Amino acid sequence: MALACGPDLLIADEPTTALDVTTQGKILDLLDELQRQTGMSILLITHDLGVVAQRADDVAVMYASRIAETAGSRRLFAEPAHPYTLGLWESLPRLGFKGRRLRTIPGAVPEPLRFPAGCKFHPRCPKGRSDERCRSVEPELREVEAGRCVACWYARGYEEAKSVKCKV
Repeated sequence: MALACGPDLLIADEPTTALDVTTQGKILDLLDELQRQTGMSILLITHDLGVVAQRADDVAVMYASRIAETAGSRRLFAEPAHPYTLGLWESLPRLGFKGRRLRTIPGAVPEPLRFPAGCKFHPRCPKGRSDERCRSVEPELREVEAGRCVACWYARGYEEAKSVKCKV
């Protein structure tokens, strides 16, 4: 029904959650085929970084209702700029990792009605946990280089991008 009127944009919110790998692949292939046939854009919302790495052109990583980082998929996975993105990337299983514990991001996501002041990620961040600026002032999303936006005081190029706000 969502495609009946020929939309320019399809918002697919967790379309493959709880599906086996074979069915997941079929659903993603179907979305790819629809995109090729119609030229429609797809906004894929997922927590599955494997799907993101394989299927997305551009990525926006969100934490606690805010965009933490945006970049092209290859660039984002090659060099994460936000500590949360890096934490997600480092928590993925890797070949040859057998028998060792996976890395985790310490702490828990804050409750929506109890977000901390400042950067929402600072209580879990290895850099911002003890930084007064991170605890008191929420960083805005800024374009730190062409095609890459980040909301982190510690991101390379963030201070230099003071006057450049990122448009998402």
